[in-house]
Amino acid sequence: MYQTHDIRGRFKLFITIFFPILIYQLANYSASFVDTTMTGQFNTQHLTGVSLATNLWSPFFTFLTGVVSALVPIIGHHLGQEREEEVAVDFYQFIYLALGLSGLLYLLVFLVAPLVLNHLGLEAQVARIAIDYLWYLALGIVPLLLFSVIRSLLDALGMTRLSMYLMLLLLPLNATFNYALIYGVFGLPKLGGPGAGLGTSLAYWCLLLISILVIYKHPKLSRYQLWRRRKLDSSLLKEGLRLGIPIGGTVFAEVAIFSFVGLLMAKFSTLTIASHQAAINFSTLMYAFPMSTSLAMSIIVSYEMGANRLADVKKYSSLGRWIAFFFALFTLIFLYLFRAQVAALYGRDPEFIRLTSVFLTYSLFFQLADTFAAPLQGILKGYKDTKVPFYLGLLSYWGVTLPVAFLLERFSQLGAYSYWIGLISCLLVSGLLYQLRLLFIEKKREREFLN
Repeated sequence: MYQTHDIRGRFKLFITIFFPILIYQLANYSASFVDTTMTGQFNTQHLTGVSLATNLWSPFFTFLTGVVSALVPIIGHHLGQEREEEVAVDFYQFIYLALGLSGLLYLLVFLVAPLVLNHLGLEAQVARIAIDYLWYLALGIVPLLLFSVIRSLLDALGMTRLSMYLMLLLLPLNATFNYALIYGVFGLPKLGGPGAGLGTSLAYWCLLLISILVIYKHPKLSRYQLWRRRKLDSSLLKEGLRLGIPIGGTVFAEVAIFSFVGLLMAKFSTLTIASHQAAINFSTLMYAFPMSTSLAMSIIVSYEMGANRLADVKKYSSLGRWIAFFFALFTLIFLYLFRAQVAALYGRDPEFIRLTSVFLTYSLFFQLADTFAAPLQGILKGYKDTKVPFYLGLLSYWGVTLPVAFLLERFSQLGAYSYWIGLISCLLVSGLLYQLRLLFIEKKREREFLN
């Protein structure tokens, strides 16, 4: 990271940070994409089971990775204030935090998830597939969270290209393990959908081991002496939780409402459930574009705030939002033109492809709403403003989606599409609320700077 002095320099720095994050996010979301598409090609019933299991897994997984992502603004402020000696100390606090959070996720997967899945009125085979998938996926909880801490460290240091290279390894690893375990090749058992969970876990273990080797050997990281273990500091741990829980909570509130809607879809036919989940899965992959803008904004804004350059913060905020809009146009055109081909990636049945294509048409509006809201979240995170955005997200996601969806379902003929309109509405409302919060924070910081 470094200070810039004109629009050309800011654009160059933003793109340098943004593109590796984008590739990283596409690779990250590809794990779920590969699980879903490979399972869908294997069997539609297995696709339904894996998709419903993902609805339970995703909110808690994103909550915990959101918590550990608080390392990014913390280190960003340290670097802006030229306090490099604090980097390794905070890094180890988040390592300890990740290990503790892993235990929480284990309890949810092994104790709570089976109770929920067995009371949704699913076909017995679908419920069994979902539970087995989750239990295999749980084997990768520890490496997943530890790698998230390492990735946050690298991103905060501006080494997003290295994060990208590491994450790119996930796609071939995941695809290879999945193929072998879903279809039972190389002498391995034919596990179907649950095999995708085991394949993903094995891929994350390999990725963690490679990442540990990299941070110990990379010359740019040597000055932080990461090989020297730092002891647990309760005050720093509390600071990490104070900042991280609202970040994770905001992501949880958003992902959870999508997952809850997925569980509500259990009352429709298996074909409708599968089509909904396929469309949601691809929409999540496309979310990598606004999410990458959000992460890039949090890195740059936190650095500039640490250096107390408020004017540069506002210039970067405007630049990042325009770039997000540009990429939104690209994803919208692509998805509209190729929605039938995208649907065919998840299954071969003609009716499944037709229904999934309709859901994908609705997802175009997801892209627009996310392009507005996601960068604002990143900017606010860079300001270290996380608590109020959490409440705003909770209000908009849960206070808008379900009332709109239930009213449309009851008083119209939209059926399952009512829930998609409810989701689109909540994203638009959240964006408006984040915009108002950003205006308030900018004025507050300007007054503090003048005083």
